[in-house]
Amino acid sequence: MKVLFIYLSKLPHNLTMLRPAPLTYPLLAAYTPPDVEISIVDESFESIDFDSEVDLVAMTFVVPLAPRAYEVAFEFRKRGRKVVCGGPHATLMPGEAALHFDCVTLGQGDVVWPQIVEDFRRQDLKKFYTATKSVDMTRVPFARRDLLNPKGYGILNTFQATRGCPFSCSFCTTRSIYPNFMAIPVRRVIEEIEQIQGNPLQRKLLIFWDDNLIGDPVWAMTLFREMTPLKKIWMGQCTFTIAHDADLVKAASRSGCRGLFLGIESLNQTSLKNARKEHNVVRRYKDGIRRLHDNGIFIYAGIMFGFDDDTKDIFEITLDWMVDLGIDYVAPNIVVPYPNTSVFWRLREERRIIHEDWSKYNGQHAVFYPRNMSAEELEEGRRWFSDQFLSYKSIFKRLWRSRAALWITLPINLGPKLFG
Repeated sequence: MKVLFIYLSKLPHNLTMLRPAPLTYPLLAAYTPPDVEISIVDESFESIDFDSEVDLVAMTFVVPLAPRAYEVAFEFRKRGRKVVCGGPHATLMPGEAALHFDCVTLGQGDVVWPQIVEDFRRQDLKKFYTATKSVDMTRVPFARRDLLNPKGYGILNTFQATRGCPFSCSFCTTRSIYPNFMAIPVRRVIEEIEQIQGNPLQRKLLIFWDDNLIGDPVWAMTLFREMTPLKKIWMGQCTFTIAHDADLVKAASRSGCRGLFLGIESLNQTSLKNARKEHNVVRRYKDGIRRLHDNGIFIYAGIMFGFDDDTKDIFEITLDWMVDLGIDYVAPNIVVPYPNTSVFWRLREERRIIHEDWSKYNGQHAVFYPRNMSAEELEEGRRWFSDQFLSYKSIFKRLWRSRAALWITLPINLGPKLFG
């Protein structure tokens, strides 16, 4: 039996040296019986061979990649292949996905993947598989990173030590996959890190794909202390609440943390409250950012425009604030009302959804009518902010004020200007 896993293409990413390896399929491969032949194709730098002699094709995808997933599934089904899908969009829109795939999984794929493989072998593949039980985090296998093409990734060793997030922000789809926060025992995480392969630099650099690595601060403190002797350099993602805990920040830094993606989202406390993200406290941003920078941790900030309280001056206000505080890098997005979420249904009830072209639900387009500006002004404002944030003047000011991990923040900031 031959299985083909496909990572669908995203926005062009020319900086291969900064591209981290994905983890979903190496983990599913570890759950697959050893007699199954597995191959993984990443469409961001590899071509899909629709005529390849495989028995089962599997894809997981986020909302904006749904149209591409349907195109790829059509090509394989046209050639008589069975195609399985999972991930956020399939979980949010299983009925729609079922129109294009032979099999749809809802929730955590590793819970149902072994059963899918067994049923396929018995020619008894079901239309839907739902992860109704929790994953035993003490028995999560080590990911099969050996199946990835290392030429396409600058950081090969990526990990997921926890799943989910204890918070439930209204715009986030994390809980659609992970209803509860769960963590792998720290000792098992350390064992997997100790077994990583590659050249000396690859073994040195790690990324945690966790949605919120500090969802359990006590567990996180233990992890950081256990990682310290390993002398790794790592980056990850968590909530801004880490910045309020001086001991946790210091422990993260000592363990090798040099960068964190933090969902700052907004400078408007009312917007944060309405989005159920009150654990972000705007008046504490300044001190928290300084604490992270002082400990050598750069900040990759998630910012969202288009909240109902945003007015036309939000773009300039946000830019001035981020430059003044030395935010190292940013992911500026427009609020996305993902299908079948509470935000989506509220906006639809208010007749504010513009269209349901899922390819545009990527944070770069206004797919709803904002309250205090036009959709065109929202899109233009986001583009203006992005251009100004990456101007040479902004880069110099921000990185001079931060001075955290310049060896990586400088190429991250200059990359889009130098490589397009």
